[in-house]
Amino acid sequence: MHSSRLRGSDFQINWRGEPIRHADFFASFKETDRVGIVTPHRTEGLGAMNLIMACVTAFYDRYREKGAEFYAYPDFFTFQQETPCADYCMFDIWPYHKNVEVQNDPQKVVEAITERGITVLLVPEQADHETEILPVEMESAKRTIRQCFQYSETGKTMSADLAIECQSSPLRDYAMAVLDSLSEADAPPERRRQWEQRLAQDVICQTFRELDPVNALWRL
Repeated sequence: MHSSRLRGSDFQINWRGEPIRHADFFASFKETDRVGIVTPHRTEGLGAMNLIMACVTAFYDRYREKGAEFYAYPDFFTFQQETPCADYCMFDIWPYHKNVEVQNDPQKVVEAITERGITVLLVPEQADHETEILPVEMESAKRTIRQCFQYSETGKTMSADLAIECQSSPLRDYAMAVLDSLSEADAPPERRRQWEQRLAQDVICQTFRELDPVNALWRL
């Protein structure tokens, strides 16, 4: 809950070419919303950290609006296909079991997503390919997933319609903690150097593309 000190004013959001206040972009976000980040190789989810933290801030905003002290963590999850899972606790994805290990099988990934009632889904940018998802799971996903965004590990998504800027501090420390949660074998030095370079600037801007949730699931 350390990240609850962030406020909407810490984020500069541009939606489809127009600036928009954090409070307005997340006006329909509820404390019961569940964000899921599909990050197959564990650390590429850092390419979506600005959006993750903007959602975390929206979650805490709902509590702050009630005007009372609170102790709460959002029900956000990562879905990772390699073990051990990277620990995204510094992004308030906590306890650790919310970092979910899933098989390298789109059907199993969708099952994990629907079983946790994900309402906002973040999926990595990858080559288009159609996979087979059981109709019952697809219907379940259609009932629950309200919005889906595609992200890139580099933070720069093709054909983006959402851009989020934030000061690199404290996000830099949060991101490095994810890498530090893995051994050197699981997070090779060259990958760490890549992220250190990306996080070196004072301001981090990441871009995202809104997708139809069903089409996104077909491409997992």
